[in-house]
Amino acid sequence: MAARIHPTAVIDPAAELSDDVEVGPYALVGPNVRLGPGVRIHGHAVVDGHTTLEAGVEVFPFAAIGLRPQDKKYDGGPSRLRVGPKSILREYVTVQPAASEGRATVVGAGVLIMAYGHVAHDCVVGDGVVMANAVQLAGHCEVHDGA
Repeated sequence: MAARIHPTAVIDPAAELSDDVEVGPYALVGPNVRLGPGVRIHGHAVVDGHTTLEAGVEVFPFAAIGLRPQDKKYDGGPSRLRVGPKSILREYVTVQPAASEGRATVVGAGVLIMAYGHVAHDCVVGDGVVMANAVQLAGHCEVHDGA
């Protein structure tokens, strides 16, 4: 399957996209983003920062993924965010990278974060986790597999 990029999507030329991604209308993809096979970004979603979305990740409208962390100590250096395969980030979800260079926020495989959920800087969310609507994780939290 060939990539399907809506003509109103804004994708930085430096972003790395697998051949079969789908990016919806008015979505934004930043320069340091990597989108794995089968990733689907719905309209009006933003994916930025040093962010990797692994195979089959789906990002729903108005999600903000990989934007700078909400931490006063953040110095602007490149920190990372990785979202594992087959994870689903629903409407208005925010997931932020780590707050310091060389670190990462990690969302595991097969995670479902329902609408308005938030994963702050330096969190680790295990595989198969389900976060109900409006659940908020502050920085440096860990959620174990299957929670």
